[in-house]
Amino acid sequence: MTREKAYFGVGLAVGIVLAFFFLFYFAPRYSTMKSGDALIKVDRWSGQTWRFVENHWKTIQGANRDWEKIDNMLTEALRVPSEGVDRVNALSLLREKNPILRDLADDELLERIKFVYSKEILVNSYMKNFLELEKETNNK
Repeated sequence: MTREKAYFGVGLAVGIVLAFFFLFYFAPRYSTMKSGDALIKVDRWSGQTWRFVENHWKTIQGANRDWEKIDNMLTEALRVPSEGVDRVNALSLLREKNPILRDLADDELLERIKFVYSKEILVNSYMKNFLELEKETNNK
């Protein structure tokens, strides 16, 4: 009888240790990551997310929006010219002139173009405004 109790005790201890290692090292429930200036916590089991704001975790609500409709309305409202551009032809010409771009899919290439172009515009705009402010402060 004491031998069975010893086996049970050893088995129980080994099971607790294995469960501890599994739950805390191999299957953690929450993970935190930094996205820009925000700290985000994700529950891997349920998919729920929280943002750390003012020393509290606040739930991030997911929203299903019709982004295509919103994008079309914004394009129309901002009067962005989209007619007369043959993207397929332009992308193939761009790939011919730059062989490093041949391996990229169209969506990836368009995303990188958007990123680089918007980055340059924003940086140049910021620098222009900064130089104008510096000139104003130096003239005073």
